[in-house]
Amino acid sequence: MKCDACGAPMKSGRENFLYTACGLDTVTLMNVEVRRCAECGEYEVDIPRIEELHRLIAQEVAAKAARLTPMEVRFLRKYLGFSGVDFAAVLDVTPETVSRWENGKKQMSPVSERALRLMVFVRAPLAEYPLEKLAEVAQGDAVPLRMKLRESRSQWQAEALAA
Repeated sequence: MKCDACGAPMKSGRENFLYTACGLDTVTLMNVEVRRCAECGEYEVDIPRIEELHRLIAQEVAAKAARLTPMEVRFLRKYLGFSGVDFAAVLDVTPETVSRWENGKKQMSPVSERALRLMVFVRAPLAEYPLEKLAEVAQGDAVPLRMKLRESRSQWQAEALAA
């Protein structure tokens, strides 16, 4: 395979890749195929089944015990397909409030945060997620969830999650 930028050959290998294109800076894809150009530094990452990957990321973020960070609120809103205005209407807040949640100027209320988390599971349901677990989430300070995700046996799996 040749580099689109300079035409030099690209070398393919498997490596861990920090996947910031999803909108979060804490997601690492484990052992994915990456093609790199030694001449100009361009690279391409092969990310199979990206919709499944984003569903897993959303579910892992929504299930974490700590409060959501502004980046996570934005990621979940976009994952659900809402514009800021539509999201505000669904949660009965102003679009300016949504903007403040996403830029860190204001923290979501626990009720709004639980509603957002529940929307993730309603739109992309898990096999099991008891409603009483919602009472345990969105407590304490906002802490980003660091994720390592690996493609295994034709599906994405989360491993070694830590705050």
